[in-house]
Amino acid sequence: MSTIPTTEIIIFETSEKFREDVSCLRPASDIVSKADGVHKPVYFGLQIENPATGYLFLNWDSLAHHQAFMTSSSYGPLLEALKPTIGGPFKMYHVIFNDHPTFQQPVTEVLLITLKDPSHRAEVFDILNNLSDLTEKKLIFGPTLEDENAIILVGGWSSVEAHWEMVANPEPKAAVERLFVLANKDHLFHTALSSYAGK
Repeated sequence: MSTIPTTEIIIFETSEKFREDVSCLRPASDIVSKADGVHKPVYFGLQIENPATGYLFLNWDSLAHHQAFMTSSSYGPLLEALKPTIGGPFKMYHVIFNDHPTFQQPVTEVLLITLKDPSHRAEVFDILNNLSDLTEKKLIFGPTLEDENAIILVGGWSSVEAHWEMVANPEPKAAVERLFVLANKDHLFHTALSSYAGK
């Protein structure tokens, strides 16, 4: 598909049941996978650093498709099916990334930043593009549709250690340091995602 999808990202407080078995998300995935405009599979996982936090990634043809699903008769049953998974508060974002998201690497980095000043936008995007080039396009990013000053980056890595080793090199290290001068680091963690295409 040539058009880059809109990616829904949910960062949530996990339930004990989800921490024990992430496949408990499958009944909810079965419901949403039938929605108009959704792309299969659903990706989900526990945070590696602290499994009290979980992640869910879902690609849609557009934000309008997701919004239409949220007003449909299937949305109530979806929320009910999510109850065993989500143990507390969650945040939902929508992003159109600068390249097609795949989420198929062993480890996915999830970085949320907020511009300290909107005038820094061009420089921040230059830094992120440079970092993407340095990692052979393993990093994709984009501003959230909810707040253009909030940017989400996801990176695919062979391991958490591979991420830290790469950004310890002089050029990416300097780029990351400059990035965090211009933007607040709101969230920087890793997850190992599972995928499920639904029934």
